[in-house]
Amino acid sequence: MSSAPSPSILLLDDDPDVGIAAQLLLQRRVGPVVCLRRPAELFAALDRLQPAVLLLDLNFGPGRTNGEQGLRLLAEVCARPTPPVVVVLTAYADIDLAVQAIKRGAFDFITKPWDNVRLIATCTEAVQRSQAMRDGQAAPTPKLTEPLRPLAEQERAAVMAAMADAQGNLSAAARALGLSRAALYRRLERYGL
Repeated sequence: MSSAPSPSILLLDDDPDVGIAAQLLLQRRVGPVVCLRRPAELFAALDRLQPAVLLLDLNFGPGRTNGEQGLRLLAEVCARPTPPVVVVLTAYADIDLAVQAIKRGAFDFITKPWDNVRLIATCTEAVQRSQAMRDGQAAPTPKLTEPLRPLAEQERAAVMAAMADAQGNLSAAARALGLSRAALYRRLERYGL
């Protein structure tokens, strides 16, 4: 009896640096990572590799930021008979885009640049979900390490952490959060920081 192959992660992102970073981070901690740069390669790779997880960028090509291309691909991937678990990635995140991705079948939504611990945890959970789905079992319930907190409280904590990491540098904190300086100012004012 042969052992099952290691779960694989397929990454589709047009930025080669993202692919290298994901491979370096995930290969030893989660599983093998195969990187693609062109959407046209995706479906042949899905058929050939049958990955457990697809990390899918939402924008391809210069100047594209609305996520339309990636959302279309997401819908096509999720309509397949045995789709991988999809985690979407984007540098141009907003709540509406995240909601659309989840509604179209994404397991989770990660913003770039990502937090390494969160990406590893998300990919690990996605691999577990994929294995459970392939075995015909119910997907494992994520283990909460802390109680659920309201979204506003989580956002306030993220803003405070980014400000602390940036040692008060507003531009650096805004970049880390994926916000403009003006958006960061509004959040600081909203939370009395």
